[in-house]
Amino acid sequence: MKTARNGFLIRWFIACLVLLFVAPSAAAQEKKLVRVVFVSLSWNSEIPVRVALVRGFFKAQGLQIEPIFIRGGPAAIAALVSGEVDFASIGGAQAVMRGKARGLDVSIVGSISNQTNYVLLGNKQTRTLESLKGKIIGITGAGAFSEFAVRAFLKKQNIDPGKDVILRAVGNTTMRAAALEKGLVAAAPFSPEDAVRLMKSGYPLLSNFAESLDIPQSIIVTRGEVLEKYPETSKRFTSDLSIAVPGIQLMLDEDIRAGLVDSKFTVDKVIDDRTLKKAQDELRTEGRLKP
Repeated sequence: MKTARNGFLIRWFIACLVLLFVAPSAAAQEKKLVRVVFVSLSWNSEIPVRVALVRGFFKAQGLQIEPIFIRGGPAAIAALVSGEVDFASIGGAQAVMRGKARGLDVSIVGSISNQTNYVLLGNKQTRTLESLKGKIIGITGAGAFSEFAVRAFLKKQNIDPGKDVILRAVGNTTMRAAALEKGLVAAAPFSPEDAVRLMKSGYPLLSNFAESLDIPQSIIVTRGEVLEKYPETSKRFTSDLSIAVPGIQLMLDEDIRAGLVDSKFTVDKVIDDRTLKKAQDELRTEGRLKP
């Protein structure tokens, strides 16, 4: 487990939340109440925003953040499109790409984590990747980011996810852990904090996806309307939230191969990093961001 990397990603997440801060000089034209939807209660989602709230980072900028929890990327995108929330922090880009391909006004504006932070654990009888062949791997659900991540990882290990193993939708963390304990699945992916707890109970670490999958797991999404109406919301941040385009391209390629997105759809149609680049240019000028 890469503790240092995990700590760095937390700092990135807090920095990403500062994307929502209102510049004092532009407070009159910016929103003071910003609703942000999250799809996970894991360490890189719920905890950092709570820390930012407790330490008064938002209040210091004259901004009130209302965090909202919704289960699943598609539901978060629906809330965003309806105008119920202003920004969404979701896992993976599939829901955004598929929504954008259908004509929804949603775009990726920043990336919190440019690696996949899942950890693959085996049950107490499965201790190597090689022993997974012919066995069941539990995932959150069909079409979920966990399915994509597991498939991408297995391919890198020369294991055919369609022939060598069985991917089975099991459900949330509690359900995957129960399936692992009962031996219903040979392995399953977990967030780092859940993996630490399970490893203490004797479940072996098969792989840390962050070491091999440079695919964004945590991204920030908003509507074009928000970017146009409140441009300063992307100006007050303290770190580089550049988007790992190759990783998103990989996800798009998989969706195109699966027939979920039209082959003419390109990655530049789902990424809108104009305000991010403007913010980075300002920070470089101020000497707060390395060239």
